[in-house]
Amino acid sequence: METQTMLAQGTLLRNGTYRVEKQLSSGGFGNTYKVRNTAFDEVYAMKEFFMRGVNMRAGNVVTVSVPDNHSSYDSQKEKFKKEALRLRKLNNPHIVRVHDMFEENGTAYYIMDFIDGQSVSERLKTISRPMTEEETLLILPQVLGALKEVHAQSIWHLDIKPGNIMLDSKGNAFLID
Repeated sequence: METQTMLAQGTLLRNGTYRVEKQLSSGGFGNTYKVRNTAFDEVYAMKEFFMRGVNMRAGNVVTVSVPDNHSSYDSQKEKFKKEALRLRKLNNPHIVRVHDMFEENGTAYYIMDFIDGQSVSERLKTISRPMTEEETLLILPQVLGALKEVHAQSIWHLDIKPGNIMLDSKGNAFLID
């Protein structure tokens, strides 16, 4: 029997404020979704704290698979929430903005800007060639500006890679994760 690790499309959270529209990605410490704010008809990205190999899902509720993992889970969930609080304080047009954070279903979530586009990693697969110098020089100053803001707040990204740089349809780059 396959274990469900992600919320189903249509799931409502925060008393119906957010509706899951699409599953976007799943990593070692979280799941990311495209969600809609039902009151304002706005689209956001939502990150859910979910530790692969530690958590299970019973319906929408996240549980810890082994009692010995509760302490580690609680500690990592607090780090996840602190990450959201730190991200919210950042002010740069090339860093996704955090709009909301809440706990529900035995875990934590935060709501952030949804970038309608693709990661640099996805783009490289799509174009099937390395980026040109001109393309790189359009993206690089935006990413470096974002990093300057991050470092000014004494935050270290530690996972800069093509998959964590999003590009929108207008060529704007955004540092994520």
